[in-house]
Amino acid sequence: MTKSKWNIRKMEPADPITNQERKLKGLEQELNDLRQGLTLVADYYHDLEEVSRKQDAVGTIDEELLKPLVDDDLEFEGIWKFHEDVLVAEPGARVPCTQMYEAFVRFCEETGRQAVEREAFEFVFSRMENPEPACDRGEWTGYRLRSIQG
Repeated sequence: MTKSKWNIRKMEPADPITNQERKLKGLEQELNDLRQGLTLVADYYHDLEEVSRKQDAVGTIDEELLKPLVDDDLEFEGIWKFHEDVLVAEPGARVPCTQMYEAFVRFCEETGRQAVEREAFEFVFSRMENPEPACDRGEWTGYRLRSIQG
């Protein structure tokens, strides 16, 4: 071999196989990075799903457990306000149970409250205090309605 041929070989591009191996390694690294990124996105999505499920569970708890409690409080408050605003304690007074409930329903309509069923009203109303009403032979004793004078 002559010197000129030797110089030409040195100037030739690097071995094509080494170049391809380098490109292949680079592509494998990029693919690995993409897989890691995809795993992170999948984990993030899974976490979002979990948070969403927990929020749904909290919403369900609110709907199923807390809302009835709030509704019960509102019902009790309506009966308590009726007790405070419409009734006058009077030991010898008597009001028919039907008339008492009808007065309660009117009170609820006038104040924008939701009236409860009669059984619920009577159950809660019988537990009021100062004084405690009593139901005797279809009449509530111990109170009179403000609009009724005896």
